[in-house]
Amino acid sequence: MSNKDIGNPDFFEDSPEEISQTNMRTDNIEEELLSFDLAGLNSRALAFFIDLVVVAVISLVAFGAAIYFLQDTNLDSFGLKRVFMPIYMLLFFLASSYFVVLNGYGGITIGKMVMGIRIISDEGGSIGFWQSFVRWIGYYISAAFLFIGFVWSIFDASSQSWHDKIAGTYVVKE
Repeated sequence: MSNKDIGNPDFFEDSPEEISQTNMRTDNIEEELLSFDLAGLNSRALAFFIDLVVVAVISLVAFGAAIYFLQDTNLDSFGLKRVFMPIYMLLFFLASSYFVVLNGYGGITIGKMVMGIRIISDEGGSIGFWQSFVRWIGYYISAAFLFIGFVWSIFDASSQSWHDKIAGTYVVKE
């Protein structure tokens, strides 16, 4: 590459070969995704419900343990309120970690395992922890507008909810 090449106005434009190679890569990814059987809303919702039950049981056990250890302390109502906020934050962290870690590690939670579905990236492979975290944040966006973001997968051609679109993920049957 020389300075003469950089001065050429066509230097910054993609050549037809580069464009066709880019399109071929995109077509291959789309063909690979078409080979997966996308999960429907029913199996996704049931898997999420199972996960919520698992998280609720874990939270109940953790909350019960916290109350057990605090039962002998002399806390007035103001002190009790101060104690419950850290407990709530701990439970929120546990719930968040459940989804982020399990989805990030193998693309599968207990609910997804029971329903025979898993999460894949837009390239067709496993998602990592960052993509899982972005997807978890997307749950709140999907829920913020009367849960329309979750139901969106019914109308989407690739069965993606808003949190899937945000994170670049798909939910597929195993």
